[in-house]
Amino acid sequence: MGFSGNVTVVLGGGLGASLGRKGTVSDITLYNHKQGDCVLSFVEPSGYPDKIQPLVSALNLADQAVLRVSGFDKFLAETIVALDAAGIEKGYLIVKDGVDLEVLKKYLAGSIVEEYEPLEDKTVAIREKLAELKQDLTGEPVVQVDHCFPVRGVGTVALGVVKRGMLKKYSELKAYPQNIETMVKSVQVHDTDVPEAGVGVRVGLALKDVKPEDIPRGTVLSTGEVECAGEIACEAVLSKYAPRGLATGDAVLVNSALNYTPAKIVGGGVSPGGKAKLKLKLEKPVPLISDRILLLDPGQRIPRIYGFAIVI
Repeated sequence: MGFSGNVTVVLGGGLGASLGRKGTVSDITLYNHKQGDCVLSFVEPSGYPDKIQPLVSALNLADQAVLRVSGFDKFLAETIVALDAAGIEKGYLIVKDGVDLEVLKKYLAGSIVEEYEPLEDKTVAIREKLAELKQDLTGEPVVQVDHCFPVRGVGTVALGVVKRGMLKKYSELKAYPQNIETMVKSVQVHDTDVPEAGVGVRVGLALKDVKPEDIPRGTVLSTGEVECAGEIACEAVLSKYAPRGLATGDAVLVNSALNYTPAKIVGGGVSPGGKAKLKLKLEKPVPLISDRILLLDPGQRIPRIYGFAIVI
């Protein structure tokens, strides 16, 4: 039996622990809950707000979002900017008692979060609503790896999320951007061996002929070809709250599929709230599993997100 499921980024503090069983913990914390053959995974950016990368990594893994609002601060504003930049269109909004709804409207105005569906702060109701998301299983399987480690008697085990298609046991995979080959010896979902797992499911994969250091976070595994780009032509869309505009010669941190790499703008420029074509030269190639990359500023000024860019 195969499994289907989805990954939800849960934002607003402590929500994940009430929704699922705690799994892997690092700068992001994963929780899992199984309902029949549907596996719900929840990811919290436990290293945020100290750094922007945990929030962005959680968004990279997510299919949908739950944002719980209990008050107002600069990090709520930054989270809204991040959800907007990541294009997380499917989402839910939990508003705690005492929150000024008029102030909240101002925070959400013009953002993707403005369209999120209101949701009660009740565990069973949240799970049931999140389980409604059904995903398209077509296409070559693609797995986004977030952790990898050795297991005695098993070998190298990679944890990640199936982002496309249906992954099967014994699949021959290529790891990107390393361009090395491996095979899936076994697939585990929720500590159960399964023959296959579909898009949206968090999996543990026993991999053949690779070591854990060969498969760092940000590795993309696929049976098909995955583009890896060191130079990117794109149309950048900057948030109106971006810390500043971007011009030729400026440096920016590029995010794609849990990968982060410094890049220099070698052509074009764009102002906060604007849209324009840019050419980027990356310090190292990153895998592109969608046409959207995020443009970050990991400094101290909030928000630490310029916006996003569509690869052209």
